[in-house]
Amino acid sequence: MAGQGSKCYHFRVRRLLSAILLLSLLAPAACRHRVEDDDLSDQAIKVRIESLLRGRRDLDIQYVTIDVNSGVATLSGIVPNIDQQRIIRRLAAGVRGVDQVLNNLLVQE
Repeated sequence: MAGQGSKCYHFRVRRLLSAILLLSLLAPAACRHRVEDDDLSDQAIKVRIESLLRGRRDLDIQYVTIDVNSGVATLSGIVPNIDQQRIIRRLAAGVRGVDQVLNNLLVQE
């Protein structure tokens, strides 16, 4: 009897570990929003701007939010200095699909 319980326990643990492994592999793919280069929707433009800014280690965008509506990107929040404010605005303006940038970024004093 003891051997059967051990076998059953082993089977349950293996099944549980397999399920956890499968979920850990599939979860990131399900949460990631893939943006095609030709996608000019507001959401796709926002994702491109955010990806571009996150890729820059020299920018502090911790308190920056981005909204896009009909190709108009609105930048809001607080940045540490005027140089970063200018860089963020310039980078956002250069993203494909952005027609205009409204810069509501405040410089921290």
